[in-house]
Order: sequence, then structure tokens, then C-alpha cells
Amino acid sequence: MLPVIAERRFASSTISSFELAALPCRAAVLLMPDKSQEVLLRDAERSLQLAVSGANVLHPVYLRTEAIWPAALSKHRLLALECLNALCAYGKLPARLFPPERRGPRLNFVLRALDGALAGASHREIAEALVGQARVRSDWKNPQDHLRDRIRRAVSRGRALMNGEYLNFLL
Repeated sequence: MLPVIAERRFASSTISSFELAALPCRAAVLLMPDKSQEVLLRDAERSLQLAVSGANVLHPVYLRTEAIWPAALSKHRLLALECLNALCAYGKLPARLFPPERRGPRLNFVLRALDGALAGASHREIAEALVGQARVRSDWKNPQDHLRDRIRRAVSRGRALMNGEYLNFLL
């Protein structure tokens, strides 16, 4: 989320303004009790969220940011600022600024294992669906139980995510 300050635009100004209605993407604005605004800009599968204080963003405004510091936040804020700049300049959020989630393949495996378990499939049936029958035939009865343990851990992790651990992704 990129914190920005919206300032009213004056008609006589020659500086280009931020106009939410003119953006070629979907936008949702949530007015918070403290009069700040949460703005979600969505372009295909990518999105950018702004935390706006100041003037009403539904009207043409100038956007400015406060200092990017502390340093721990600077990388993320600079990337968010670059996203906003690209959206305003080129009409889309560039894919290069949205790298794939490193844990994506593992989470995909976990969620597919959870789906199988919730549908009532046995661990062996889940393994066959996820890694193939040939691999299950060759590894399922291995005394070291690597494949069985992998499926058990995936189902267990999926249940943990389902039961609230997914909230850790939001922190």
C-alpha cells in the first residue's frame, strides 16, 4: 500500500493532475471513518492500493508522498510509486513490477492436496493426482516414507491455512 496525500487541483495550474475517472483500469474507493480513503486500482490480475489522506480523490487532485523512510519500507514504497507512475503514464501496471510469488508452486501443491482431502480422497489418491501414478507406484511403499510425508505435510499445511494461518500473508 502506498501512502499518498491528495491536494486539491486548481483550474489555473498547468501541472497534470491525478484523475481517477480517467485511468484505464478499475478503481474502488473506500471512505474510512477518519476521512482517509483506501483506493484499489486493478489492471487485469495486478493491483495497486493507495492510502490517501487529504482531498477527495474522486475529483482531480495532485498526489504527493511523504518521505519514503524508514529504510525498511523504502523498497516497497518505491516499487509502489513506480507502479502508480507507470499506470498514470502508460495506462497499465507493468508485469515486471509484479514478480511471481516464490512460494507459488508450493502453495499450489498444498491447496490442491487440501482440495483432495476435503473431497474425501485418501493420501494415496491425492499423491496420484499430484505427482502421477507411476511415481506413486515406485515410491509409495519406500520405507523412508518421503512421498507419504510430503502429502501428509501438504494436507496439514493446507488445513492450517484454511483455519486462519492464511492471515499471516497479510502481515
